Formats: sequence, structure tokens, C-alpha cells
Amino acid sequence: MTKAHSGFEYQFGGSLDGNAPSYVRRKADTELYRALKAGRFCYVLNSRQMGKSSLRVQTMQRLQQEGTVCIFIDLTGMGKQDVTPEKWYAGIVQSLVSGGQLKANLHWRTWWRERQDLFSPVQRLSVFIEEVLLVEIQQNIVIFVDEIDRVLSQSFSLDDFFVLIRFCLEQRSANPAYKRLTFALLGVATPNDLIRDKTQTPFNIGIAIELEGFRAREVEGLVRGLQGIVEQPEARMQEILDWTGGQPFLTQKLCYLVASASAIDPRCTVEQVVRSGLIDNWEFQDEPEHLRTIRDRILRNQTRVGRLLSLYRQILLEGAIASDGSQDQMELRLSGLVVERQGKLVLYNRLYESVFDLTWTDRKLAELRPYEGALAHWFASSCQDESSLLRGQVLQDALAWALGRSLGDRDYQFLGASQDFAKRKAQAALDATEQASRILALARQGARQEVSSRRLKWQWLPVIALAVTAPVLLLRFGGLFQSMEWNFLDQCFRWRSLERPDPRIAVVALDESDIAAVGQWPIPDRVLAQTIDKIKAQRPKSIGLDLYRNLPIEPGHSELVRQFNATPNLFGIEKAIGTRIEPPLALQQRQQIGFADQVLDADGKVRRALLSVSLSESDVSYSLALKLALHYLKAKGVAMESESGDRIRLGKAVLERFERNDGGYVRAESGGYQILLNFRGTEDRFPVYSLKAVLNGQVPLDGLRDRIVLIGTTADSLNDFFYTPYSSGLVGSPERMAGVILQANILSQILSAALEGRSLLRVWPEPMEWLWVLAWAGVGAALGWRWRSGLAIAFGVIATSGLSVAIVYVGFLLGWWLPAIPTLLAFWGTTATILIINNRQRDRLLFQCTLAKLLAEGKDYPVARRIALEYLKQSEPENRADIERYLT
Repeated sequence: MTKAHSGFEYQFGGSLDGNAPSYVRRKADTELYRALKAGRFCYVLNSRQMGKSSLRVQTMQRLQQEGTVCIFIDLTGMGKQDVTPEKWYAGIVQSLVSGGQLKANLHWRTWWRERQDLFSPVQRLSVFIEEVLLVEIQQNIVIFVDEIDRVLSQSFSLDDFFVLIRFCLEQRSANPAYKRLTFALLGVATPNDLIRDKTQTPFNIGIAIELEGFRAREVEGLVRGLQGIVEQPEARMQEILDWTGGQPFLTQKLCYLVASASAIDPRCTVEQVVRSGLIDNWEFQDEPEHLRTIRDRILRNQTRVGRLLSLYRQILLEGAIASDGSQDQMELRLSGLVVERQGKLVLYNRLYESVFDLTWTDRKLAELRPYEGALAHWFASSCQDESSLLRGQVLQDALAWALGRSLGDRDYQFLGASQDFAKRKAQAALDATEQASRILALARQGARQEVSSRRLKWQWLPVIALAVTAPVLLLRFGGLFQSMEWNFLDQCFRWRSLERPDPRIAVVALDESDIAAVGQWPIPDRVLAQTIDKIKAQRPKSIGLDLYRNLPIEPGHSELVRQFNATPNLFGIEKAIGTRIEPPLALQQRQQIGFADQVLDADGKVRRALLSVSLSESDVSYSLALKLALHYLKAKGVAMESESGDRIRLGKAVLERFERNDGGYVRAESGGYQILLNFRGTEDRFPVYSLKAVLNGQVPLDGLRDRIVLIGTTADSLNDFFYTPYSSGLVGSPERMAGVILQANILSQILSAALEGRSLLRVWPEPMEWLWVLAWAGVGAALGWRWRSGLAIAFGVIATSGLSVAIVYVGFLLGWWLPAIPTLLAFWGTTATILIINNRQRDRLLFQCTLAKLLAEGKDYPVARRIALEYLKQSEPENRADIERYLT
């Protein structure tokens, strides 16, 4: 901030707020305010010291006065040294928290660290905007990001930051909260610069706010600083604008210099002030820095400085050139030297034209002359030394540099000779290249014919099959495939056609309507006693009470006890594992109890049935399903018999005890006597009657007769449900099976196996499974060895994989759980290994034959042969060392 002698303050460094007397309102003020007010994404991208920061400050003040929350992010403060994406994005969040005044309600550093392992930095920023910023702040939000060009100098890509900004705009259609969020980007860049990865969509959202220089009708405030100091202040201001073109920094500075000089010598002119205060020795008195910034922007990029200076020189000579939006023109505009007006690039102002004049431009171009040494050497040799002539990329760079310049005769003569020499060399190289291509093509054709019949020796196939099978089995033993094997087994259950309902089992289920009708849970003992009495009236074979009843629920407890004592075929439940839940005392005394515990796999599903557990050396408890089955089978003359090797015979069935590595399991918990479950199906495979239907006598006369009746609950509120193979979870929430239906499945499996010989789910011994996997590895080896065509191999792999899956599924239908995932992996792995080895061996042979034939074919054409060897080296990088021996 600098005061003129009148006390008026001119500022030509830093930001001005809207109340500053020297702040000049321009068209951009209204455009930016209205656009942000309407929720438009905006960017103000222009050269330095054009008033972007002041525009931002003034716009923020206007919006804040109207209730909009404005957050300012200055990327200059992010730094560059030791900055990582983690720190950079954390700095953005810190700015959002500070600018949004969220510190009182949020420990943002804790929030940021807690999600470090879940999301990348940009994902955390996205989550923060959606779940914190848009929730905590209910007003409209405008985020101003200044010095946006700082992202271009970071050592890591920040493309995702701008992709996130585009995402916030696109989310407006899906999440209305995003309509309250707007961004304004400010800096010295073009929209195309902001996303480096050109495979992504360019940053082309929002509207550009054009920031033009001051116009005469806009600078009334600046004129006040000249009043009382200079004569005819309006005329002096017009002279100032004639020199600066309205450039904000220069206009403010020149106003101050004119006011200061006039206070000392009222006769001094604007031109005298410009010459003495700005143009003369400008590199030393340019404070605060402005002209040096423009100079450095032009000269900083050594690869482009020649093109920029040439383009600027053309504008100096012609006064204007057509604007085409090229990268060079955009870079020149960002320097501030030129502006686009009516489709033309023109000089911004007289002051720039006086400082960066033709003399300065030519001097800088002379310093850049790319061929000075070669030109001097060529003329020193009387223009005979062709080694001094330019060639290749050096020549192309020199021609590009010379384009549009007014060069001397020596330059044109030297460049012309270089071009003629390059043309002659190019033609000779073209002839040699054609000859080299022909030699290489013939060599490759002959090599392919010679190698086409060769293949890997078949004796290697067993070795490769074993080599692939071993790691597959090791990974299986490590448990890597366990979940995939379970999922495949589950899919087999879902593929299998529905079995007929089991006529021996019926279910009385308490649903939500039954509980609502009774009016309480647990239901009173009297209601349960009445239910048992109604069921007994139909003379069922057995009754299984799949409800915990360890405490009396009045009224009617004495009635329920009488029913327990009077019903010899009624069995209750207890919880035997973990936290114990006692059974009803009356049933326990009569040994009419079974446990209801189930075995859950690591994914929470039930695939095994626990039939018995040893609670002590003399105390063996049976499950409810086994108790009911044994009672039912006893009447059929079938009893449980123990066989050697942990096997139980029950009628036509042999219940083989589950071992910890059976099937797809790896080191599973195998305590107690477990068997693999071969489900009959879901609830629709058993007749189910509601409690209300039983109490009201609405059950058919033979609905429960001679059946095993299970009493349980299917009410969602009681949560007596289990995940099973039928819980696919592919669409919506996975469907769960009620505990009483699960008991029905276990009971049905035991009865069907014992009486009808229905298949139990069995597994092979581990050695047989290993041989099975090895056999399929051998099939893969044979397939990869036999066929060469990619299409034939793809068809063979797909067909054989389908056959493998079909065999495993058929085995499942016959009651066998065969390994599917290791089989496929061994098959695919061996096929791929054989193909890779075959291809590598063939490629090596093809290279050796090609090289030998190339050397023989090209012995009479040494230049063409060398070029052909270079071609071969480029196409065979892995054999580069072998080819180099013939090139050196």
C-alpha cells in the first residue's frame, strides 16, 4: 500500500478489498459474482498482476455478506519441498476446516488418519466434502483456489484433484447437496494445463471469467488520487492508460509515480515519469517486480524460448497476428506481453513495447542461435566440409528457429546446404532401407517355415504338470482357496433342481402375526401347552420343541410341565456349547432333550451339522435332530451302530465323521461328531403351519399325523436365522434360513439316508484329491502342447473348463464334493505354462534362424544388412546383446 501526496492510497502489490479507495470495479467483478451466485463453476486464468487476488477478495466479501460460506485455499502455502500427495491433500482439508470454521466440531487430523488405510488421499478429500463439509455447512459454499498454477510444479501428478472438482459438478444430478458447492479457480495457466494426463478428459468445466485491463470509464476512483496534485487529472489519467493499456499493476504504479513526481515538479509529464521511473534501467528499478517477471516467463523454458521470441518478434513487426489458440500463443498471452483482441494477438501496451522492443528481442534471439559454431566452421572450410552441415533433429530445430526470421545470406546458404545434404542422405538411406526390409522379410519367412514344425519335447509335460500342481496344492493347504471352494459348493446347491418335500416332517412356526396375537414374547407356558396338546391330538411320531424353555413363563407353567411329563415323544433343546442354556427340567429328567448348537464356517454360513458332543468322559449329548431321528427310526427297527474309524451306521447310511481338511476345508474346527450337510432345500420343502392355525384347529386332519413335528420361530424380530448355501447375496440382502427349518433339513438328511439311502455329502481322501488335481494339470499340459492356434487353444480351454465344472457338479449330484477351484487353476496354469515355454522356445529358435539367414542373405549388401540388423535389434530387445556382436 503506497500513499500519494494527497493522502490517497494506490496499491500495486498484494490484494485490495472492495473498500479500498483505489480498487477498480471491472466487468469481471459482476460476471464472477453473478456466476458464483448462480452456482456456476468458474476459473480466472490470466497473466500475473492482473488483479486476480483483489477480484477474489472483493467477490468473497460480497458473497459472505449475503450468507454464502467462502473458503480460500492458497496453493502457494502448500510448498514444494518434501511435499507428498498425503501432505498436500491433508493441507487442502485443513484449509477447508479453517475456512469453513469447523475446528470446534471436528478433530480433522484424527478423522484423516482413521481413513488412511481405507482410501487414497483424493478419495478421503472427496469423502470429507460429502460427509463433513456439505453436512456441517448447510449454506451455499464457494471454494476459491488461488495460485492454481502451483500444481504444475509439483513432483507428483495432481490430475485427480481436478477430476474431483469435475466429479463434484457431475454429482449435482445424483446428490442435491452438491448444488450448494461451487469452485472458483484462479492462477496463471490454461484449462488444458491443469490435467497433465492427456488420456483423461481435459478440464473443460465451468466458465472462464475474462479479466481485462482498466478502462477509462472504470477508473474514476484512481482519478481522485490525482486531484489537487496535477492539472486536468482526467487527461493525465488518459495518458497513463495510453501507456499501460489499463494493466492493473502498471496503472496503479504509474498513478503513484505521476502523483509523487507532480507533487515535486508540477511541470513533469507522464512520458517523463514513464521513462525515468519505469523504462530506463528497468531491470534494476523494477520494484515490486513486474517487468522482470514477464522477462523470466518468456525465457524460462529453454526448449520453447526460441519459438516464443520468434512469435513475439512477428507481432512487433506486423503489429498483430491471427489468434489460433496454439500452445505457444497461450504461453505468450500468459506472460502478459500480448492480449487477444478481435481474434488477433496484439501488444498489451506501449510500455511493454518500449521495454521489450525489437532490439531486446533480436539480442535474445542471437544469444539462442543454435548453429553458430557449425556455421563458422563450414565457411572456414570454404563450404566443402559436409561434416559441419546440420542433420537430423538438429537441422529440424534450426529450421524451426529460423522460420519467420529475417536472416542474412550466410544463414540461408548454410541452411540450404544442410537441407540438400540431408535430402541426399535420406534418399540413400531410403534405398538401403528398402533393401534391408526385403532381406529381413526373406530371413523371417524362411525362419518361420523352418521353426513351424518344432515343439517342446513331450517328456517335459509330466514335469511341468507336477511343477504347477505343487504350488496350487500348497496354496490350497494355506487356505487360499477355501472361500472359493465353499462358494462353488453353495452354487451347486443352488443349481440343483428342487427335491420333493419330505412327508415325514412338518413345522409349526411362530411368525410375527402369532407373537402379535399372543401379545408377548416369550409366549406364555399356557399357550405353548395348548399348542402341544393340539399337536398331540393328531398323533405325531415325535415333537421337537426348538424353543429355549429354561424358565417358567406364567401363566400356565404347571400346565406345560404336565404336558412335558405326559408326552414321551416330546423333545426339548438346550445350548451345550459356550454359554450354557439349561433345558426344561421335566424333559431333562426324562432324557428327552437335544442341543440346538450349530457350527458356523468362517464366512458365517452353516454347511455342517453337529450331531453329538462330549461334555465330559461320561456325558455325550446328542443334537435335537439326531434325537428325533433316533426316536423315529427306533419304531422302524433301525438303531445306531458304531463302526471302526469314527463311522456310525444308521440303517442304509454310514455317517462319516467330518475331518478338519475334508473337501475344501483347511484346518477347520472338527470337534464333536460333525457331518457335511446335504440340504433338502429351503422352507418350501416342508409343510409349515402357523401357531394360530394349530390353536384354531385349521391344520388338515392328517397334516401332522405320523410326522415329526418341529416347533420353532420364523419371526424376524427374534433373529433365529442362519446363512446357508442358499444365501447367495447376489441381489439385495442374502436370504437367511430360520433355525427350525435348518433343524428340519438336518433331520430330513438323517432320515432319508437311513431309510432310503439318499446320498450323503462325501469327500475323497486327500491323496486321491491330489491325483485328481494332477490329472487335470496333465490335461492342461497336453492341450497346450498339442494345439498351436490361439483360437483352438481358447476354445479348448473354455470347453475343457466347462467339462471340469460339469464333472464336479455331476459328482455333487451323486453325493461327492470334489475339488473344483484347484482343479481349474492347475489346468489353466499348466496350459499357460506350456504355451509360454513353447512360445519362448519358438521365439528363440525363430530369432536364431532369422539371424543366420539375414547374415547369409545380406553378405553382398553390407549397408542394407547393417540396417536390417538394426531393425531386428529394435524388434528383438531381449536379443539385443547377440545382435550387437555383429554390429560392432
